[in-house]
Amino acid sequence: MTRDMTTMDHVKAITISYLKAHLSEELRKVRGGARLLISDRSTPIAEVLPYRPEPAALKIRAPRVVPFKAPKSTLRIEHDPVDYLLEDRGAR
Repeated sequence: MTRDMTTMDHVKAITISYLKAHLSEELRKVRGGARLLISDRSTPIAEVLPYRPEPAALKIRAPRVVPFKAPKSTLRIEHDPVDYLLEDRGAR
């Protein structure tokens, strides 16, 4: 290893001058899955990561249309409730 590069936890740290001199070689390594940490005078300034496409977006589908079926009433009513409502509203 030279003064320009070190390896820490699968991240290769290199200086700007080293990157400029070995750009094609380092980009081939990134394409293969390596990560680069680029520093300027021992100060990290950038990280180069392999490109990973975003996961496919969720597909939006049309909602299922389920026909409404009213439940059958087992309640027996002698008078229509609407008649009671109309009578109540007429009394106001």
